[in-house]
Amino acid sequence: MNTDDGSYRRFQAVLFDLDGTLLDTLADIGDSVNRMLAEYNFPGHTMDDYRRFIGNGVHMLVTRALPLAGRSEEMIRACVHRAREIYWQNWNCKTRPYAGIVDLLEALEAGQVPKAVLSNKPHDFTVRYVAAYFPGTTFLTVRGQNDHFPVKPDPASALDIARQIGLSPSSFLFVGDSAVDMQTANAAGMHAVGVGWGFRGPEELLQNGCRTLVNRPSEILPLLECCQESNPG
Repeated sequence: MNTDDGSYRRFQAVLFDLDGTLLDTLADIGDSVNRMLAEYNFPGHTMDDYRRFIGNGVHMLVTRALPLAGRSEEMIRACVHRAREIYWQNWNCKTRPYAGIVDLLEALEAGQVPKAVLSNKPHDFTVRYVAAYFPGTTFLTVRGQNDHFPVKPDPASALDIARQIGLSPSSFLFVGDSAVDMQTANAAGMHAVGVGWGFRGPEELLQNGCRTLVNRPSEILPLLECCQESNPG
């Protein structure tokens, strides 16, 4: 674990990103979008390509996946709709929690640490994933992309979650795997924790305001007041 200061004992709550942070969803997303592209006779992409495409919501994901000649607004809307349909049927073929995540969530649950999820994945998918993969974890808020808040890195949704939970933003760890997450955390006044196991990698995280870089989920526990003695998996 690398951190830029020694203040980690003050944090009381955790706001998690979903894709690339709690769950490895890359293959199911990439396979679904590639299937959509094939239906429109567009070329597909590698999973490494999708590592770069994911993170700013489904509209941007599909826009990035389409060739330049196919990026009319009408085509993007149609492709987004079809990609969602395919993904809804193929959302859990290869997706798995990252190693150590379930142990981490169990430790946070035992420590009664307030937890929430904020994703740029569409809200219905976000809720579906969390319910299916983490049924034993109490998340006080689970929020995906919706019509009420702008997507990350705008901090409005993160700030609203802090308000709902009743803690100051400075009490939160914001845990994510991308530049978008680090930018959101800093804009919201939360402590930006970058995960080394996600879609993007440490360099992008550190270049975009990561305050603490962790390589295993268990390294998050010493950052919290309630869990300093815990050390799962």
